[in-house]
Amino acid sequence: MKYLKDIQEQGMGTWYFEIDNDGVAYRQIVYHDDGTCITSNRKHDFYHFMLAEHPLNTQESCYKEINQAEFEKLWYEQLQLGLEDWRRTKTLFPVGTRVEGYIEAFFPQGTLINLMETPAIGITDTSTLKSATPAEWMYPHYRVIAEVSGYDEVNHWVLLKHAEVIGSQFEEAGHM
Repeated sequence: MKYLKDIQEQGMGTWYFEIDNDGVAYRQIVYHDDGTCITSNRKHDFYHFMLAEHPLNTQESCYKEINQAEFEKLWYEQLQLGLEDWRRTKTLFPVGTRVEGYIEAFFPQGTLINLMETPAIGITDTSTLKSATPAEWMYPHYRVIAEVSGYDEVNHWVLLKHAEVIGSQFEEAGHM
């Protein structure tokens, strides 16, 4: 993995990325000029799940390579702010529990599942999910059932196995 820093134009904040050798972002942090911060592991009210959608070209002059320790320090600081929520999430979703949620987003790490307990997010293997799901159901808001298999402590996500898309969309009040 490589770690990048990108100081955007005035008003756009400072962006940090963890990318693979192909430039695909796995984690992202954005510190806005007003001091607020958005991380890719948490749903933001306005920006949803913020993660670069296309590979980054590390040759562009706006990117400065940083060391992993610098990135991890910033990431860890943000994780600490949500530690109480993370502990609550693990209590609500013990290993072996059957859960229901809906597809939120597709990340390089897998499919993010909203577990309908703010801010609980699960993740399951996308290729396994796709292999047993009609293509027309592989979209956000389609309902999913799964089993909790563990926890991703780096992203504060609930690990899910035996996930199945059940063919109907979750309807949030005022959204669909």
